[in-house]
Amino acid sequence: MSWNGEFVFGEGAAAYRGPSADNTFHAHVAIQLVLAETGLATVVAADGMEFIGAAILIRPLVEHALSSRGEVTLLYAEPQSFLASRLVKLAPAADISVIEAGIVPERLSSEPLDHWLERVAGSIPQERTIDTRLESALAYLSHEPGNSSIREAAMRCGLSESRLRVLARAQLGLPLSIWLVWRKLERAARAISDGEPLSMAAVAGGFADQAQPR
Repeated sequence: MSWNGEFVFGEGAAAYRGPSADNTFHAHVAIQLVLAETGLATVVAADGMEFIGAAILIRPLVEHALSSRGEVTLLYAEPQSFLASRLVKLAPAADISVIEAGIVPERLSSEPLDHWLERVAGSIPQERTIDTRLESALAYLSHEPGNSSIREAAMRCGLSESRLRVLARAQLGLPLSIWLVWRKLERAARAISDGEPLSMAAVAGGFADQAQPR
């Protein structure tokens, strides 16, 4: 069985629905919610501990492997998003935890995945979750992650670079440099999803520069 299901992007989130397959231990910048389509899902922590349930929440940068064999829906919420803040508040304070399956709206019968993702995002209260200065810096870095610098972002929001990094680590739960790599990957993945070749997707993500004509 392979990962050949449907993958969609939303505002500050992404989702996959389809079969699960073999995968090695890995970690995400995003908060991940694993939802079993039928039966129960199984997530294995780096220490070998298994978490089994209909809904399993994995916090950012936590190594894990999904060992389920069946259909799953995977929800990825960026750490600065309203959705991520909501999931963190409703879940136990643990790296990986089995939670109530109804923590997000259930998918309706035959509902397209992108419609479900929009409905999930729309169900979350739009409450401010991070410092306005950090929010401004992230917005700047999101616009051109390959050409923008953390120092420039800090200057624009009235902070020193070191203070911005401390603020990001405290409120996002991860280093700002890692968040920036995630943003690059997300932009590149969107480009691939839109049919762009890998070379152009790399440029879109800020991983490479187009050769200049001589």
